Amino acid sequence: MTTTTMPETSQKPAPPQASPRTTGTVAPRVDIYESDKAYVLLADMPGVAPDGLEVLAEDDELVIQGRVNRPPVPPDYQEFELADYYRAFTLTEDLDATDVTATLRDGVLRVEIAKSGRAQPKKIPVRTE
Repeated sequence: MTTTTMPETSQKPAPPQASPRTTGTVAPRVDIYESDKAYVLLADMPGVAPDGLEVLAEDDELVIQGRVNRPPVPPDYQEFELADYYRAFTLTEDLDATDVTATLRDGVLRVEIAKSGRAQPKKIPVRTE
């Protein structure tokens, strides 16, 4: 194998300039669980900070949007592409859109939507005679 050396007068090529990336929007993966009193939605949203998160419950729709904070310097090597998140869900009449809570922890958004009073199970006492 032969090697070639650059003459001392040649300059090294300039490092590539960071070009502004246009990132897409993806739908976060979710798990949805039902309890007696509420529905719980867990959405994976890595890279989203609390100030970049918006959860809206309006009329018959729940919308979650997350803006990812990108590092100021692009990585030298990258296997995971950061993207913003958007997903909308239809709320049925058995859910109470006024009673929604949301928490973000370790890149996982947890949204709890209370069931309306008529959708919650009611235990019926049984009398014996």
